[in-house]
Amino acid sequence: MRTRPTVPLYPLALLVALTACSDSNDDTDDPDAGSDNAKVDRIVVTPDQGFLWVGEQLTLAAFAYDEDGTLLKDVSFTWSGTDASAVGLEDGRIQGASTGVSLVSASVGRVESPPVTVLVLDAPEDVRSSEEALAQAAEAGLLTPHEVLTYRVYAAFSDPRLPLQYKGRATGAFETEALQDVLDQYDTLPAETRAAVDPFLVPPAADASWLSPPGSGKGLGKGRPTCQASLDGWDFVNSTQAKVNVWYQFNVPGQRAKAALVSEAIEKDIWPKLFGTLGFPEPLSDATSSCPLHSPKLDVFLVRNVEFRGLTVPEAGAPYQSSVFILLKESMTPDELKAVAAHELMHASHWAYRTQSFQTSYGWLRDAVANWAIDAVYGQSIQFEQEFASCYLSSAELPLQDRSKGHCSASKSKVERDYGAYLWFQYIANTLGPSAVKSILTATQSVDTGVEAIDSVVPGGFQKHWPLFGKMLWNNAPVDSKPASFSTWDSLGEVVKSVDASGDLGGAAEKKDELEAESQNLSHRVYYFDFKDPQTRSVLFYNGFFEPKKEGKHLKVQALWLDGAGAWQEEDWSDFEFVGLCRDLKTQRAQYLVIIVSNAETEEGESVTAARTPYLKRSNVGCWKIEGVASAIEMQPGWSRQGRRGFATVSFEVDASTTQLDFKHPQFPDTLRVGANLLLPPSGSFSFEVDYGDGGCSHSFGPASFSLAPFSGFLKTNPFPELHSPDAAVTAWLKQPARAYVGALVDNSGIEERVAGLDCQSPQYGVPGGLLVTNDVNNEVYVNPPTVLPDGRFMKTYSTLGFTFDWSFTPQRQP
Repeated sequence: MRTRPTVPLYPLALLVALTACSDSNDDTDDPDAGSDNAKVDRIVVTPDQGFLWVGEQLTLAAFAYDEDGTLLKDVSFTWSGTDASAVGLEDGRIQGASTGVSLVSASVGRVESPPVTVLVLDAPEDVRSSEEALAQAAEAGLLTPHEVLTYRVYAAFSDPRLPLQYKGRATGAFETEALQDVLDQYDTLPAETRAAVDPFLVPPAADASWLSPPGSGKGLGKGRPTCQASLDGWDFVNSTQAKVNVWYQFNVPGQRAKAALVSEAIEKDIWPKLFGTLGFPEPLSDATSSCPLHSPKLDVFLVRNVEFRGLTVPEAGAPYQSSVFILLKESMTPDELKAVAAHELMHASHWAYRTQSFQTSYGWLRDAVANWAIDAVYGQSIQFEQEFASCYLSSAELPLQDRSKGHCSASKSKVERDYGAYLWFQYIANTLGPSAVKSILTATQSVDTGVEAIDSVVPGGFQKHWPLFGKMLWNNAPVDSKPASFSTWDSLGEVVKSVDASGDLGGAAEKKDELEAESQNLSHRVYYFDFKDPQTRSVLFYNGFFEPKKEGKHLKVQALWLDGAGAWQEEDWSDFEFVGLCRDLKTQRAQYLVIIVSNAETEEGESVTAARTPYLKRSNVGCWKIEGVASAIEMQPGWSRQGRRGFATVSFEVDASTTQLDFKHPQFPDTLRVGANLLLPPSGSFSFEVDYGDGGCSHSFGPASFSLAPFSGFLKTNPFPELHSPDAAVTAWLKQPARAYVGALVDNSGIEERVAGLDCQSPQYGVPGGLLVTNDVNNEVYVNPPTVLPDGRFMKTYSTLGFTFDWSFTPQRQP
């Protein structure tokens, strides 16, 4: 196992000897930027140190004070660093470029800040997230639970007090649970831990918050954190009628423009849609909260150097209902800022409900609905929610409520999968109307779980809609072209993860693929089989969930296949134990077969296990029409010349009624399209000839041609002996080996043989008799029946009692 590299220690002489570089900050937010430059007496930069992996970013903020200690607002800084190869620097925004160290400072004229040491390293390939590193340290006993909690907060907010050994790779997480865990545990935390985390529990513009200008804080009160609205270093954007104050740090270049963008998005798009058109409750006023700041309006803050994209923070000690403030990562793109603002305002709305249980207990529901809100507000103009679709589509075999990580795309590998569960609410909103989503959130006021809320609101509940949703997750042909599909609704291009396999035999005579025998609650499993080889003829699906379904479990097995005419067929296989497909038939000639198993059971932690493992079995046994020739030669002892000879050209074909897609064999209950080729009637013609001598008599006839009469024979096959039937004769036949077959042809047409010779009576009358016998059969006891050859042909020679029967039949494909 590779060891984690240690952080190198650079001697001070090396740090000060590095080459200097600089860039000037021209604040484009204010055309008069720099009017306070002459008043600058002291400059402080935060954070006061930084550690970056190559490719990571860090935003520094410079605070300038006059000689009286007053924070100056309109200052233009010049930024400089000692190593341009290690650190890219522009307006205090740092990009880790390569391994090295740079001392970064801000200056105004001759006044310069103390340098900030920025260390940049290449991240090891196996570097973990901070959460993983801290969890591992806790398990090893290296950290106490309170230390872990503190460091989790530091990691989420990129606080330089996080020990370097716990710095992980950026996770791409949407939010962080660290603050909520602090709020939940606050009353039990020791004073030291409270002091460390309190600055993160108050709005950033509050006195003594984690983003307060250095030296401006007056400290937090004892007990639960309270604050005073110093507003040093902060300003906000809104209009007279605005619902929200959007705060920004005026000494961070570019933040004012982004604050204006967020404010406009909230006032013009997000607020009118969520709280006007859709009718969700407005976020609660913070007038009576411990930190109301400038006004009772909702406060949204642009913040720097955080791991998360957005975060909605309730008041401490308010687990059911609360006013909130919102944090948005300021380095996001304009579209990301709009999308994340919509997401967080949906959280703020849910906090306006007084829920039955703690808000955090509805975690998966809250995350999924908040991501849906992006689509509800912006539709296809901003598709940020789709970045999380893979979280769910890659793990549909897990329960809807599952919040595990590691299922999203690589850039978001540490994000919980429930952000992708917005697809469920997109389905609900588009099939039942967005008001159904509001009703679900409203229901959390009276039920304890999100699943209960959904089941109490949605007509038919999960039992009706979960399988429909499961089919829609396929999001490929034929689903994606329908009016009701994720592709049509939202141009989603991703499809649910499937277990893919070749449906072809690959040269074998038979093949069986087993499906998963366990299905978790509120989950889906998707299987995809690709057929190309025409020799793969008979297909049998065994539904191991047939018995649990009969017992009342809410399971659904759906199938889609592209047939030989290029048309998609869709069926519900849930109520059948066995389902067959005959790929010799055009309508059943699956080119692609999709099987979707959906479990709509809602009890968390329970799963349904199949009675026996489900499977898909294939063979090359023909199932529609078997054509070929058969010959029968009788040569008894003492005969001379050729004997009695019959040559038949014959076709054994299933009855037309059995080729219908809804065919159900009366001798195979609870099955669909099986048993059709159990007994195939013949048609065709034959020639018959007699030419033999027996003693002094010479017999002759023909050759003459005949048509095979109806019911003149049969061909019985056994491609799938696992079938069962209440009929005793069928049961006896199914005991034969797989691929066994028996056949017979008999003709009773009258013929007149000429007989020549002394004392020989002529003519003699008879019948052609047996034209095909494949084995010895006595009283339905089959003795050594032949089996279909590995190449699919029915071919053999059988001799008995002076008769020799020879046949060769080949399966046919319907054109």
